[in-house]
Amino acid sequence: MVVWLHVCKLPGTTVLLVTSNREQSASYTVTANSVRKDTLSLTESLLKLSLALLCIMQAKGQVSFVGLPDTVTLLQSSTRGTVVYTFTMENCNSTNPTVTMDASPTTNFFNTPSLIIAGLDYNIEITLSSTVALNADVVNQYILTITATCDNETVFNQLFVMIKNDIVEPQCEPKFSSQAGDTVTVYSNIPASSPIYKVVLRQPNNAPVTYSIIQPSPSVFAISTSGSVLSPTSGFTNAAKTYQLQIKVTDSLGNSCNGTLTVEVLPVYQNPINFTVPSTAVTIRENAGPGAFVTTITAQGNNVQYEMISPNSAYYINADTGIIRTTFNLDLERIPSLASTTLQVRAYDKNLRSSSAIATVNITVLDVNDMAPLCTPAVIVNQVPQTTPIGNILATLTCTDPDVNSTALSYSVISNANSLYSFRMQSNNLVVNNTLNYDSAEIASVNFQYSATIVVTDSGTPQLTTNIPVFITVTPVNNYSPQCIGPLTYSVNENAPFGTVVGQLNATDADYKFNNVEFTIEGGQNPPVFYMDPKSGEIHVLGPLDFETRSSYSLRIQVVDLNNDIMPDPVNQKSTYCTITINVQDYNDNPPVCNPPYYSTTIYSTLVTTSNILSLQCTDVDPTSTLTYSIVGGNVDNLFLMNGNSIRHNPFSYNPDGVYNPVSFTLLVKVTDSTSSPQFSTTAIVNIDVVPWTTTQPTTTTTTTTPEKKTKIVNETSTYWQPDIWFMVVLTITAALLLLALSLLAWKLATGNPICGNTATEATQPLLQNKSVANVENPLDAAKEQPPPPSKDKKDIAPVSPLSLQFDGRAQDPVTGREYLFNSHTGERRWL
Repeated sequence: MVVWLHVCKLPGTTVLLVTSNREQSASYTVTANSVRKDTLSLTESLLKLSLALLCIMQAKGQVSFVGLPDTVTLLQSSTRGTVVYTFTMENCNSTNPTVTMDASPTTNFFNTPSLIIAGLDYNIEITLSSTVALNADVVNQYILTITATCDNETVFNQLFVMIKNDIVEPQCEPKFSSQAGDTVTVYSNIPASSPIYKVVLRQPNNAPVTYSIIQPSPSVFAISTSGSVLSPTSGFTNAAKTYQLQIKVTDSLGNSCNGTLTVEVLPVYQNPINFTVPSTAVTIRENAGPGAFVTTITAQGNNVQYEMISPNSAYYINADTGIIRTTFNLDLERIPSLASTTLQVRAYDKNLRSSSAIATVNITVLDVNDMAPLCTPAVIVNQVPQTTPIGNILATLTCTDPDVNSTALSYSVISNANSLYSFRMQSNNLVVNNTLNYDSAEIASVNFQYSATIVVTDSGTPQLTTNIPVFITVTPVNNYSPQCIGPLTYSVNENAPFGTVVGQLNATDADYKFNNVEFTIEGGQNPPVFYMDPKSGEIHVLGPLDFETRSSYSLRIQVVDLNNDIMPDPVNQKSTYCTITINVQDYNDNPPVCNPPYYSTTIYSTLVTTSNILSLQCTDVDPTSTLTYSIVGGNVDNLFLMNGNSIRHNPFSYNPDGVYNPVSFTLLVKVTDSTSSPQFSTTAIVNIDVVPWTTTQPTTTTTTTTPEKKTKIVNETSTYWQPDIWFMVVLTITAALLLLALSLLAWKLATGNPICGNTATEATQPLLQNKSVANVENPLDAAKEQPPPPSKDKKDIAPVSPLSLQFDGRAQDPVTGREYLFNSHTGERRWL
């Protein structure tokens, strides 16, 4: 058997790999260091296989593209089969790898990449397909994404292909090659075969270039090898006619461009031109200015145009109308030669220049007063304080008249809206005419600058003037003291938090910048309670307020003006003092207090229900608080009610045979200081002992109206505490013992066994009293007497009497099982 021997050298060890499969050996050979061929036993090769696989795993690397990503440039003229790019795929041990490619934008100009085995690697080649038609003007770049799969490993990368335009075509002139084409106009008398137009190329490459007239064919026109269009060999007839030619330009590579040429033929005719007046003289004044009318010349004929034969910089002529005008303002003092000028003007036919005539124009310029006065300085700029006195000289002018005939000069001031009546002229001196006000919004809008114009006028004809701009800047002087305005009394709630704005003190200062003042609180505030913003004058709460401690504050405020001089001058700084009052408004922040907090009294049960049992003495330091009283605890059967701060009672029932109210009550009276938030309350304890007392009075039937009960929501804050773990254990054990005791008590009651020697009959004896009220000598002793137990053999039956009409209900006692009547309004009971 023939085997393949592979030698894999590891550091310090040589491993032999043997296999009978050549293809498998070849795949291993990619990662082996050396290979040799020999004959060994299969058993020995299998023994070496495990070590060889270890060697191959260590030699194997990651599949990758060598040469990607990259950018290549491809000529637009490239043909099918052109190699675009070649690169290498390394570390692929598969015998059948796959390579795919995607192009963006999508195209079929590229073939699928081909694989070529190159030793231990694969060379990948990309070529152009048979459908290739590259055009750089349409797409100038393709992005090729190459993806390779080797065994279970996938790798991808990109190739950027740039398309370069290498095809140069002849380019005709845009107007000639446009749809309308170019136009040329010729006269009908042009010589035969004369050049009338030349085709010009913008890119004359790939010589030689040939020119041909493709329409009309044949054509009366000819075109030379240099591109010149020639008139017909027989010439034109003397008539107006239009020809349209289609011309093709072709280079040596066969590339071409087309153009259109329109030839307009004009007839030739005779048009004599002549002047009726061949010579004319004109007189003008030198101050006419540029473009001034001089004269008009007129020639007889059709399509007449005018031009100057001898050009002159001082005059020009309108070619269509023949009007002559000045080019600039004529100044004889500057250019004396302008006093007399002779012009020659030609009139000609614009269609036939040879038909023309010449006329002469003599122009005389008269001298006028055209030189305005000259003054120094040309602009007056000055800076003075706003307290400058009236009559003070601000500037002095020095003026002269440059005309030959010098004339006298006069001075005047033209003011604007801001400087009206502020200045006047004394001869050539500018003086202050009115107070210069700095403290004005109008003058501040122009940066405190008074503007005017001094007009200097000569006495010539016509009169000429010179304007001298005047800019006088006024600097500030601190003249006025600040004044406090607005409210001087403010209010703030005593619970206002830190930083609350109490109010704002406003102050005015007539000096500009208006109201530029600073505020300071003078005097001591120990500790400080208020803070004043020095810029805005806002008063803020700084410390805690308490209406009950202090309800009003008086603050002395110093107001100082700022920056009201050209330079800060503390000496001239002005100030004033204002006194403001801040009233602290009460806020409900104190609970009511009852003195004493505990009350105790004793009354007879016969006390009239309209009489007060007692009155609570409660106060609240908040003067705006209104105290309300309500009973929140201990009011058994609602026997008590509040009348303001006084306690009254409803009728008691101490019927030995019926309802027997308690004789001792502990009431909890809640005292609230407000009906809205914030709300504070306190609780007073009232202990009332009632002495039962009965009187004989006739029984009457009354109709009791059930009062409507209104739901009242009382908000109370509940506090809780979290006990320790040991306390919870003790509490749990105590609760278990209590539950056991209650269970035992319930069992005893259910079985009827006496508990501690007491029987159920003895427990119910108070309900079975039958003692006459008349036999009670002392009401306190009567309340303590216990009625005898009822007989087990005889059952009490309530006699029918008018009193039974007072009961509106019937019930059964849960302990004895006996039935009784009751009055739901008074609580009175009667055993059956």
